[in-house]
Amino acid sequence: MIDAMAAQPAALSAPAPAAAIPGGLPAPIALPMVHDVTIVTTRKLAHAKVLGVPPEEFGIERDARGIKDCNYCFHEIVTKTEAQLIAEGYDEDQIKALSPYTGKTDIETMERDTVEEHTGAGDGLNTASRLVRITEHYIRVDFEGTGRPCLYQIMTGGDQGEILRKDGKDCIEPFDAIPFAATTPVPIPHRFVGRSIADIVMPIQREKTAMKRGALDNLYLHNNPRVEVGEDKAGPSTINDLLVSRIGGVVRVKQVGALNWQTAPNVSASIFPMLQYLDGEREARTGVSNQSQGIDANALQNQSATAVAQVFSASQMRVKLIARLMAEGVRDIFSLLHGTIRKHGQQVQTVRLRNKWIDVNPRNWKTRDDLTINVGLGTGSKAQQFAQTMAIANVQKELIAGGKVNLVGDAELYNTAAELTKIMGHKNPDRFFKDPTEKGPDGQLVNPPPPPPQDPKLVEAQAKAQLEIQQMQGRMQIERIQAEADIAVQNRKAESEMAIAQMRARLDAQLALLQYGLDEKSHAWKMVIDGMKMEHDERRHQHEAERSAIDMLGRAMDHEARQNQQDQPQTNGGE
Repeated sequence: MIDAMAAQPAALSAPAPAAAIPGGLPAPIALPMVHDVTIVTTRKLAHAKVLGVPPEEFGIERDARGIKDCNYCFHEIVTKTEAQLIAEGYDEDQIKALSPYTGKTDIETMERDTVEEHTGAGDGLNTASRLVRITEHYIRVDFEGTGRPCLYQIMTGGDQGEILRKDGKDCIEPFDAIPFAATTPVPIPHRFVGRSIADIVMPIQREKTAMKRGALDNLYLHNNPRVEVGEDKAGPSTINDLLVSRIGGVVRVKQVGALNWQTAPNVSASIFPMLQYLDGEREARTGVSNQSQGIDANALQNQSATAVAQVFSASQMRVKLIARLMAEGVRDIFSLLHGTIRKHGQQVQTVRLRNKWIDVNPRNWKTRDDLTINVGLGTGSKAQQFAQTMAIANVQKELIAGGKVNLVGDAELYNTAAELTKIMGHKNPDRFFKDPTEKGPDGQLVNPPPPPPQDPKLVEAQAKAQLEIQQMQGRMQIERIQAEADIAVQNRKAESEMAIAQMRARLDAQLALLQYGLDEKSHAWKMVIDGMKMEHDERRHQHEAERSAIDMLGRAMDHEARQNQQDQPQTNGGE
């Protein structure tokens, strides 16, 4: 089941154009419609069926000796209703015109009737559920006029044998093989119809019924014997009293001792041996005995196990013969199934076969006309099977011990182990043993056989050589370890020296960087000091210049003052 989302068509899901609404608002846009859809996928797988056909519904030509090579046979289908036939494609008018099937009064049908099925046959008002009889014919005829008769299937209905129509065509079509298989437990030479087990034992059963009825009648006479009475001694109520047989009843007579009770002879002594004889005859005809069924209480008295096993095996011979005869029909059934599946198989299917999943494609099957029958009956009990298989296993073990490995291999040993596993009740021997023939996806054996054993001398020489090689390898390994140790010491020494050199280089670099930093700093300080010296010298020079200027100004002022002093007296004196 798949869930999917499906939208509406474009004409429905496209947004509608906006329309003006009084008030200036645009119209709402229609959203696309989305639906939840559930998709249900139904697959019908056809399969072949095997249905039992009652003998009264099947007929074949009188001179036929087998179904495969007969010229004509038919099968009356009386289990389908009117509605089912119309649903299969048959013409509705033809089917409704057919009379209902009223063959439930057949002798065979009434013999199978245990709950009065045939008395309730009635169509009622629902005519669609009434049973209708149609007949399928298989006949070899030159229908196309080519001079070569072929097998055809013809479908007819009703008592007049009208050819039916299906899907608008007459139901006449060529057929590959007659789809019937028949078998009988007691075949009659050169005849198709044989005898059943009931045909063999019914006369014996009738004889035993007569014998047992006679023994019971004799016992009834012993329990209720007849009475002899003289007419002159019988009263008017004597006959009526004798006709009413009750315990402690009174019989009225004219004279005491008038009744003479007759004694019936006991015939059971001759009947029971005859019944045992008939049982032995039945066992000889059918092969089914009390001893083979395990219900004979006298089978194990004063008899050895070997004698009991021989009697049991002899009683199974008839059963095995009947099983082989019935298996012939089973082989024909599987041959028809193989042809049907091969013809109508349409696709590859994965099935589980022998506890493995494999792909099966009926289209690739080849035609198989010959099948082998393996009757799994009468092979003895599980204890006997286990003992026989163990005997085979012991022979295989002796052959292997004698060196005859060309007679017994891994596959044969696996088959013996698998057979023992199946006898013990385990269906899957792969749970206990590995299949030596199993191959993987790459085509290689999953469980390859071990290598063959070698010569002891060769093994001893190889062991000595291997020991010498191991000793040499030990010495070489010691030398290699010593060399590796020396190399490791040298490497460690070199690594130490390299590490010391790298450390010295790093220290020198760091020292150089520190020296460079110190030089830079000293140069910077020197420049600062030089600048300060220059500034100091410049200030000192300025101070000296100022001092010189002040001195010169002072000297000038002193000179001017002296000059003034010198000029002042002369002025006064002139006055």
